[in-house]
Amino acid sequence: MKEKIARKIFNVQSAVLRKDQLSLPDFILWLFMIICGFIYYCLNYLKWFLYKKGALKRYRPELFSVSVGNIKIGGTGKSPIVIKMASDIIFRGIGCAVINRGYLGPVSGLNIVSDGIYLKKTIIECSDEAFMEAIALLGGKGCAYKKSVNSELMQRSQKIICFGENKIESDIGAVVLTSKHRVESMKYLESAGFEGIALLDDAFQYYRLEKSLDIVVLDYNDPFSNGLTFPAGMLRDRLSRLCEADIVIVSKCPPRTGACDKKIAAIKKAVAKYGYNAELFLSGNVITEAYGVSDEKKRSFDSFSGLKVYVFSGLGNNHSFFSEMRKISEKFGFEIACEGFLDHENYSGETIVEIVRKARAYGASAIFTTFKDLVKQPAAGYKDMPLYAVSFETWISDEDRFYEHIYASYKKFMKGKKNKENE
Repeated sequence: MKEKIARKIFNVQSAVLRKDQLSLPDFILWLFMIICGFIYYCLNYLKWFLYKKGALKRYRPELFSVSVGNIKIGGTGKSPIVIKMASDIIFRGIGCAVINRGYLGPVSGLNIVSDGIYLKKTIIECSDEAFMEAIALLGGKGCAYKKSVNSELMQRSQKIICFGENKIESDIGAVVLTSKHRVESMKYLESAGFEGIALLDDAFQYYRLEKSLDIVVLDYNDPFSNGLTFPAGMLRDRLSRLCEADIVIVSKCPPRTGACDKKIAAIKKAVAKYGYNAELFLSGNVITEAYGVSDEKKRSFDSFSGLKVYVFSGLGNNHSFFSEMRKISEKFGFEIACEGFLDHENYSGETIVEIVRKARAYGASAIFTTFKDLVKQPAAGYKDMPLYAVSFETWISDEDRFYEHIYASYKKFMKGKKNKENE
């Protein structure tokens, strides 16, 4: 039912954008969507206003915190940027914690997914994004070591757990926590004596917590939706709040996108209109290879030349992923068929059986998916069909300057904290 409602909303949104003539039922639904969007807009504005004016109390943490959020609903590519930032923080020898909301997870309160060395929860005990981040940011040298120290949890999970996305070689990785009220996670880190940087995945609209830096991510392909609030559009916040961002990143940029790109110039002009006049950083994901689940080995795409591959995903923006996979298939000479699911799809046993059935009917020699979707797949679900996760590298333009901005703010924060302690 949820999938049918979501698809209907997106279909009406698309028809309005194309300026198609709506049927009477769709027109009535569109009016209802506008009313709901207006109510959502007003409630969000009221909440922001109450915190801004001090009517509702905000929590000022003792830790340096960086929010990586957006103004649109889902699919802007925040998590890959969070993982990349956390990897750099760990590489520099600074403590790192990732705080996730835990959207659609079974626990709304504080939930420790990883302590940076060991996985503490299985996928069914936390949200999919937090679990993906925990696996990608777990400490320890090599996949074999990570598997050995987490063998008991991996057996208990009965889901696929592989470390193909993990590039952390330090003994300690990032602590990963979830909580609907991110203040709970922050207070836990403070009480536990954590020292370092806390990255908040999707917290631009979390007004209760004072963040040290706010990073807003805009989608290169659709940065501002149709300018309307969900469900009439895909906005979750007012565009005027862009003036509150410390850094704006345009994600999902094609390779070699530069500041002279016409689309980037238009986005820069638009964000300046809403009060953001600082540097615009660009980011994107380059698909590199396929990661075999059964043998945990990387495989180049040219080895699939002449074959058929079935691709599925449940992302906030499946279209973007499928578009990139079609480019890869054309480049390396293999055929693909794609199937998209709603973001945060749970993948029941029946769904897995149907995916495998469709792949066989298509004549596929393998199935591709993403690491985010992989963590929800049953360990015994693909015995007769090779399963691969698509690996990619995330890039950020002017990376040195990007991190310089963050670490300069971090050093200033720590200096102020030390001076305060010495008073």
